[in-house]
Amino acid sequence: MISQEQDIFFLDEQPSPQHLENQKTVKILTVDDDSNFQRSTAFALSTLKVLDCKIELAQAFSYAEACQVLTKENDFAIALIDVVMETEDAGLRLVRAIREVLGNEKIRIILLTGQPGMAPIFDVMRNYDINDYWTKSELSADRLQTILTTNLRSYQQISSIANAKRGLQLIAESSGALYTSRNIKELSGKMLRQLSQLLNLPHGGIVCVKSTGELTEQGISHQIIAASGEFEPYFGYALQQLEQQHIRAQLELCLSRRQSRIENDFTCLFFPDELAGADYSVYLATGRPLDITETELIRVFSMNICGGLHSVSLMSQLDKIAFEDPLVKIPNLNVLIRTLEGVLAEDIREKFNLLIIDIDKFSDFNRVFGSPQGNEMLKHVASCLREHFDACVLVARLKDDKFAVLGPKTLVTADIISRLFIQPYQQGKSKITVNISTVTLPLELADGTAVDAITQVNMALKTAKKLGIRQHVTYQQANDDNVAYHFELLQALQHSITCNDIHIALQPQVCIKTGEVVGVEALARWTLPNGQNVPPLDFIPIAEATGLITQLGEQLFVQSCQALCALNEAGYTNLCMGVNLSAMQFEQENIVDILKQHIADANMPPGQIEVEVTESIAMQNFETIRKQLNDLRSIDIRVAIDDFGTGFSSLAYLSKLTFDRIKIDKSFIDNVTSDDGAAAIVDSIILLGQRFHMNVIAEGVETKEQAKWLSDRGCHDAQGYFYAKPMPLPELLTWLKNYQKTPL
Repeated sequence: MISQEQDIFFLDEQPSPQHLENQKTVKILTVDDDSNFQRSTAFALSTLKVLDCKIELAQAFSYAEACQVLTKENDFAIALIDVVMETEDAGLRLVRAIREVLGNEKIRIILLTGQPGMAPIFDVMRNYDINDYWTKSELSADRLQTILTTNLRSYQQISSIANAKRGLQLIAESSGALYTSRNIKELSGKMLRQLSQLLNLPHGGIVCVKSTGELTEQGISHQIIAASGEFEPYFGYALQQLEQQHIRAQLELCLSRRQSRIENDFTCLFFPDELAGADYSVYLATGRPLDITETELIRVFSMNICGGLHSVSLMSQLDKIAFEDPLVKIPNLNVLIRTLEGVLAEDIREKFNLLIIDIDKFSDFNRVFGSPQGNEMLKHVASCLREHFDACVLVARLKDDKFAVLGPKTLVTADIISRLFIQPYQQGKSKITVNISTVTLPLELADGTAVDAITQVNMALKTAKKLGIRQHVTYQQANDDNVAYHFELLQALQHSITCNDIHIALQPQVCIKTGEVVGVEALARWTLPNGQNVPPLDFIPIAEATGLITQLGEQLFVQSCQALCALNEAGYTNLCMGVNLSAMQFEQENIVDILKQHIADANMPPGQIEVEVTESIAMQNFETIRKQLNDLRSIDIRVAIDDFGTGFSSLAYLSKLTFDRIKIDKSFIDNVTSDDGAAAIVDSIILLGQRFHMNVIAEGVETKEQAKWLSDRGCHDAQGYFYAKPMPLPELLTWLKNYQKTPL
């Protein structure tokens, strides 16, 4: 326990010219189609300083141009937006786009109008998330300065709060990993990584522990017990061996004065022995001054670290006995329980996954090859897990061939872990493949204590193991009837996929203006032997959780190619076939070659295939997906982004992804003629597609009013029950034969 009277001492810091220079620029965007007003505004701002900040001005002359600028740059502090531009409500639609589509809550929006009657102030302030509203005639130089000062101060306060919240959350999430470190060196390495993440800096630091007083040829030798970035080669060296004399001097000064120092381009932290068990000094290369919020976060983090250092110093030997698995040298069940209890006690449980791993057929392997070989397999599994995950993830061995991984949901998934064991490893003269099954428990579903949560997962693991090897299941709260239903459904799904009994239905896609059929989308349909139709929302998640989605997705792609061949032979050679691919299919390194082979087997041109990837999948593993999409387009396969607008990163990543078509999600189309919010979003997406020269198609069009609304705004294509339902290939051929196109 750390006494409240004790503290980490910091030397007073003085503002420097460099610090002031780094704080001098603020970005402001003006959006107005009146070039004269833009010039006068730019002139007024050219000599203006706000809160001692120099203004960096960007200008846009239309709604669409402003959307493009804001998509590329999200760090504007203030936006001055005219209400009436290319349309009477262009400015108001831009406000909606900024807040609802871009999700930018920090930027301060000042609405301007030269025609006050077009947008009454009380209605606008009530219905739109803006911060100020003025007529242009009121904007004198003094008033402009006052408005910008007030809104910039507000922006800075909101930014500081957001940074502080992020930092405190990071500190809270990292505490468990820090306190479960096995020794000083491990904790020190975690300390450097967490500090770098906290300050958004590249790794580059040194942790040094004060000498116990032993004399060497260089004098009293302090020891470097952790190093990262450019300093990594000095890990384990004496401080006197560090070549950078300035850094060595700062660490020695920090230890001798027993005070922390925060300077313009580095931070040197001191941890006293009364709090940490020994005197420690940490050098972090910041490359810039820290702001007030970062300095306070450092203080909080420092106190947290002190507790960790002290605990590790006192408990390192006991931990080896009580908390370390003697065979594989990683934390054991006791550590998992202790850490899990800490996470469950905080308000952060919804951000964490607990994943239990079981080695398939391990007892058979032991029986055939003997316990020594089995122990080597356990060590290999432990090593793969520990080397892959960093300090914010806990890896533990529970017992026998069971392991646990506890950490943030973005890092701890069955897909990530299963990929670690795809390749065989060398054991003696043999190559051994490790097959694993997993159960993932999102901690918001955990009931009771940490022990209760582990029991929940173990029970689910036993059920999953009955289904065979390589089972990957996500735990779901359900009553006994639901558990039985999902178990039976999984067995039936495995059988149906083996027998290729899941088929496609084809839904036409129509050009809204001409009424011409331009393509079809292949949708999975499953009918049980008793005639019951199983909705895709029921069986697709099971296929994804168990890994069956890869085999199913490939079967559906082959069926789609065969259907397209039949359509071509029937004379419908201008149609494009849309096929959905899952996240697991995109994670296959050879997915492009697999699809290319199926297309070649069907003897059809790749240009008639359109691969659809949902926005959420594209954002999960952005760089991998981007490469796969580029490779697909290189062989003339088209690419569409499905369910566009339902995620958080659409516009920010739009210019970086390579695709041909945007599919607007049905949830927006449902209310497009009655909900201004949905209409504004759809309108923005259509304009965005036009700006990037992409085809835009709306899903779920069910009424003529919706089709007319979309047509008036330039949406190219549509699909939905207004045109046709999904249907089997023979029914589609009949429908196409009798179809009469009706232009809008």
